[in-house]
Amino acid sequence: MIDGLVEGCGNGSGLKGGAHIVLVSGWSFDSSMWRNLVDGYVARGGDRSVIHPLDWLEFGRWIFDGADCPVAEMYSGENTLWLGWSLGGALILEALARKNLSPRQSVILSASPRFLQDTASGWQGMPEKNWQALRRQVGRSPDAALNGFDTWLGLPAGFGRQQEAGALQQGLDWLAAIDQRAWLARATRPIHWVFGSDDPLLPTQPWTESCGSACQQLTPLQGGGHALPWRHEDYLMNLLLTYSARGIEDV
Repeated sequence: MIDGLVEGCGNGSGLKGGAHIVLVSGWSFDSSMWRNLVDGYVARGGDRSVIHPLDWLEFGRWIFDGADCPVAEMYSGENTLWLGWSLGGALILEALARKNLSPRQSVILSASPRFLQDTASGWQGMPEKNWQALRRQVGRSPDAALNGFDTWLGLPAGFGRQQEAGALQQGLDWLAAIDQRAWLARATRPIHWVFGSDDPLLPTQPWTESCGSACQQLTPLQGGGHALPWRHEDYLMNLLLTYSARGIEDV
């Protein structure tokens, strides 16, 4: 449960104080992945008490498995920003589409409306055979799978990781199941997509041209690949500080 919130899932009336920011971790990483970003945000004058890091696993189990709500009444707070990286961003998108979540704005970092390739429509995602190979490798040796994943994508060490094979495979299954291209055309809540221009896990085409609504914004960042939370920390710190200082419309 996120600290500083009233227990229960409802209409957002349980928010304490002003604007709040929820950060959802990506596949295999626990919420400690946001440590440097939060420390930098605070060092530049941000209020630590409004930042609420959340693990992808408990968030996904709420969305897909009907587990206890991990975010109390935060999920529909009008003065709330949600930011999720990788699978965390895809889970935010799924929660929005299911109307489980309705913040004023969401920032989807290093994720897209659909992860897997769709040859029928020409969608350039990860080939299913590659996803299956990763899933099998996780089943054989989670440690080896994560080491290979980190080396490929240039992800850093020194953060807490989920090592249980079943949980990691469950996250991969969620990632494969999420496909919100059709819903995005009807989306009314602002969504800010931020992604590396050289991210090997994302389609090369700008997806809002084919499945996005007018309330969406795309920001490609040069370099950084899939590791934007670490390689573009300054950009993300400024984004969070802008939200805290000026309000959601400027994010």
